[in-house]
Amino acid sequence: AQPPKGRPSSLGLFLVGVGLAGVLALVLPRLLAQTGAGGPVLAVLETADFHALAFSPENPRVVFFGHHNGVMRSDDGGRTWQPVVSRPNFDAMALAISPANPRRIYLAGHNIFMASPDGGATWEPVRHNLPYDDIHGFALSPQDPNRLYAFVIGHGLFISADGGSTWTRLSTALPQDVMSLAAAGGEPEVLFAGSMASGVLKSIDGGRTWQPSNNGLGSLRVMGLGVNPADRQVVYAGTEDGLYRSEDGGASWRRLPFPGRNAVVVTVSPADPKVVLAIEAAGPRQGRVYRSQDGGLSWGG
Repeated sequence: AQPPKGRPSSLGLFLVGVGLAGVLALVLPRLLAQTGAGGPVLAVLETADFHALAFSPENPRVVFFGHHNGVMRSDDGGRTWQPVVSRPNFDAMALAISPANPRRIYLAGHNIFMASPDGGATWEPVRHNLPYDDIHGFALSPQDPNRLYAFVIGHGLFISADGGSTWTRLSTALPQDVMSLAAAGGEPEVLFAGSMASGVLKSIDGGRTWQPSNNGLGSLRVMGLGVNPADRQVVYAGTEDGLYRSEDGGASWRRLPFPGRNAVVVTVSPADPKVVLAIEAAGPRQGRVYRSQDGGLSWGG
């Protein structure tokens, strides 16, 4: 049964915990030899939370996963995973990879803002002038690898034009429960934000002003967002009621036949935009990974 819409539930409370906090956990990824409700589970991630996914811009089989205590990597499209970083409070709430330099990976989260110049082998703090580094939403422009966006708790939305060194505040209009941020390109840039109470919010002026964009979503909590890099009108929203897709830039949404009962993280491959990866939070320390090879219309290994 799906969780009821529009009111708190045990799942909703669990998802808030997934998004806002984590506990020390041993990373023990494994394959799951079973079938989910409507399609096969590709893998299970046994971590305390399930924050971020990011494909390599070059290879749809290479994908990174971020959680409260580190980063993992898959080289077979999400079937098997190996730790890249396993460190307490290395909190990867968001991961972003530069299309111009696929080996450069940004990581942002609770009191952490780092970058890797070598595909995740080593990490260095990003020197910046943000007022605080509790970053709950982070995005990289698909058109400009130096243009970054960061939603900082208690301070608002910021933009950087130099790869993260210097930042300017854009807006304080976003609610404090924003869990995800996605940039879709354009001049000015189109941005989407996912909120636990306000659903999807959209900006068409580069992040300065925001409007609800929830036709078809109702009052669902939105945890994850993904934009098709080949067609910015195609947007995915991970909610407490599964995975939704918009084909008109967020003006309307329809539920996909996603096997999981919820979708806390979603990402689209820049190398093959038909490939979509999403995670269902099935319970504490159980994130079920699903993959679609046709834009979310069907799900399988």
